[in-house]
Order: sequence, then structure tokens, then C-alpha cells
Amino acid sequence: MRDEPSSSCPLCHQDGSLRHEAVRDCLFGVPGQWGIRTCSNPDCGLVWLDPKPVASDLHEAYATYYTHDEGDAGGDVGGSRGWRRLIVRKLERLWLGVLFLASARTQVEHMFLDDAAPGRLLEVGCGDGRLLARMRRLGWKVAGQDLDAKAAEQARRIHGVTVHVGDLASLALPAESYDAIVMNHVIEHAHDPAALLRECKRLLKPGGLFVATTPNPDSFGHKRFGAAWIGLDPPRHLHLFPLRTLAAIAGSAGFGRSEVWTTPARAGGLLAASADIERRGHHRMRAGVTVIQAVAAAWYQLTAGIAHRLNRKSGEEAVLRAWK
Repeated sequence: MRDEPSSSCPLCHQDGSLRHEAVRDCLFGVPGQWGIRTCSNPDCGLVWLDPKPVASDLHEAYATYYTHDEGDAGGDVGGSRGWRRLIVRKLERLWLGVLFLASARTQVEHMFLDDAAPGRLLEVGCGDGRLLARMRRLGWKVAGQDLDAKAAEQARRIHGVTVHVGDLASLALPAESYDAIVMNHVIEHAHDPAALLRECKRLLKPGGLFVATTPNPDSFGHKRFGAAWIGLDPPRHLHLFPLRTLAAIAGSAGFGRSEVWTTPARAGGLLAASADIERRGHHRMRAGVTVIQAVAAAWYQLTAGIAHRLNRKSGEEAVLRAWK
């Protein structure tokens, strides 16, 4: 996989300071080392990968990506692994209730659309389609888009959803076609995030809602784990956005109104994975959850929740909602 140097900020073109160096792919084993830079402009603060994979080669970083794993894509709980996951999920829900985070988790899982009337919804970067299937059960008429033909075929076959394969702009979907567009941990993968948001705005109906979730570089987890934080995910995560940067990019894309905040609702699993990376140098996505990992996730959910009460900008995920 070829790459190219990227020492200046892709958004404001200011110099960037090196925050982490020689980081590796600890999830899927893509060979190589990368640096993580932070923009020196206090009004920007973008965090980005340096060097960046060449756009035409980036697909190679996804050859063994988790959306290709059919292990529980359909929600099957058969077998010991499936039942173990089901038990862990139920215990996790109980723990979230104790921490007063159960409703926050539901909001994340519904992409913060609970207060919107169901209509036509497009998920950009839909992967294996499980979010689309969930939103369809809530009454939305769903369709997806993804660059990965293998993941898209899996979404069609397992969940029966419509998925458009290809670059969103190149698909030339009809303008003003959707009531809502969502991106769940996708914007950080985009080579040109500003152009992606402009295309999403074009596809929304007047008054339509755009929602994105993305790793928060100002999170409790990033400060705690540093280069081992799972939100870095080199070489797939090309850009990470502080709240002010998310708001600015939405404004530059032409959205009339936007709001940004952070949430710790899924912090437990993310930080337990970061602890794996710190301790072992890697983490296996979609592997069976061990007792140690489950206990670690419960502990980190507690500590991240406390940190968020003290600092509302410290949640593991940043959220952007913007209206056309």
C-alpha cells in the first residue's frame, strides 16, 4: 500500500505537530508505521495520519476488515460463542442502567433520530448493514452506500437492504432524496471529509437531518491510552475531529444549523480494546469476549462516565447533528 506525506493540516493548511510516531495497525495487521499529527491552529485542532495511504490503495487496509466477518452479522445467538455474547450484552445493559447511561446507549444505537419522524434514510458507509436493519425496524425506509462490494453483498443477503456500491459522489444519486443521512464512524475514513459532507447536504431534502458519530481525539480514552487508543486505528482513520472542527466543517459544507457534543455511551468496549492494545500490542475485532475483557469494559465504562460528568468534552465519541 503506497502512501504520501501529509505534514500540513488538510483543512486549514497550517503546520501540524507530531503527537504520536511509529504507530502500527493493532487490529488487522496492515504492515507499516504511521505518525499522528495535530493542527497547530487553535481554531482548528484537526488530528490526522501522516503519511496517508494513497486514495487508490486505501482499499488494501480493509482486506480483513470486521465487516467481512459473518460470525454474528445476522444477530444469530446459536452456539456457545453467540450465547456468551448475548449474556454479555444483557449484563452490559444492566450495568448501563446502574450508571444512568442506558438511554444514552439507545440514542447512539438509533443515531440520535429518536425525535425525528421516520422517512427515507441513507446510511453512508453502511458496512454489513446491521444499523440499516435496526433503523428499518423503527419504521425508516432505508438504503445504504459503501465502497466495499463484499460488505455490501453481505448486507443485502443477510438483512435484505438496498446498498449502492461506489464513491457517494460518483453514484450521482438524485438530489433532495432523503429525510435523514447518517454516518456511524465513517467521516474519519474519508480522504476529503468536507466534500463528503457537501454531497450529503445535496442529497438531503430541505429541513433534512445529517448525523455523524466519530472518535473524539479529546476523549478520556485518548488521554489515558495515548498511542494505544483504539480510536487512532491507523491506517484506516485518516482524520479525527475535535468538536469545534466538526462544527466548522458542517458550516463550510453549507448546513444551516448544527450541534456537536460527546458521549461516553460505548466507552466500555472501546477502552477495554485499548487496554488490550496497550497490554498485548493488538486487539482482535469480533473475537469472543473473555471474562477479563468484560470486567475491564465494565470498569472503563464507569471511569469514562465519571470523567464525562466532570468534562462534557471527554466522551469517547463525538456527535454531529446538522440540518439542511
